[in-house]
Amino acid sequence: MSNINPIDLLPPSLKNHQFGGPGDIGSPEKRSLWLCGIEYGESENENGTEAEIENYTVGLQWRNWTYNRNAFKLIASIEGQKVEDALSYAEQKKIFESSTAGYFQTNLFPVECRTLEAWSEDAKIRTGFPDKRAYADYIRSICFENMHKQLQAKKPRLFLGVGITHVGDFSQVVFGKQVELERHDFEVGGHRKTVFLRPGEIPFAVVSHLSSPSGLNSNESLETAGHLIRKMMHK
Repeated sequence: MSNINPIDLLPPSLKNHQFGGPGDIGSPEKRSLWLCGIEYGESENENGTEAEIENYTVGLQWRNWTYNRNAFKLIASIEGQKVEDALSYAEQKKIFESSTAGYFQTNLFPVECRTLEAWSEDAKIRTGFPDKRAYADYIRSICFENMHKQLQAKKPRLFLGVGITHVGDFSQVVFGKQVELERHDFEVGGHRKTVFLRPGEIPFAVVSHLSSPSGLNSNESLETAGHLIRKMMHK
């Protein structure tokens, strides 16, 4: 009988998973705004120069990804700017491009997938998990506690989760448990949008997805959500 713990066979990137990603993770002395998605999407060919790709420039992000464009608009609204000025504001602040600018882009789960349901043969080989549920359960049970400790040590000035179906996961990594949240619903063009909020030492917000047809996909919805979050942060 083998005495090897199956966890020991996992790649270090999973065993030691914590929040990571482009931008400025911040510190209690210089707190950052964290934008946290669910998982990385598998990148299409990036439209940019080698230098732009290497530096993850605002221009590269704006051209290539609806998610980032709408994130810039949402952040602009949160910061009291017009959503129409989102690109110029992002370029001025070097959002997610600079390691010192006070904006950090990250995800809950480390393995990139084409969709939330996808689990490719490559993902199975790289992680050692035969299906996505087992992988996600492992991250939740083993990694979320360390991610919570990391977040509490960094003290972001706002934790902004993207994807309301994972509001429980976002609560777990921020608060270490499930907590009561304020739910705000509003309509744009006859479609309901939802924002979850909780003020406190680390202001917390979770919004609908930024690149799906049912998410925050218009300037009006992004501006409205941003105003709700900004008001909560200044309570």
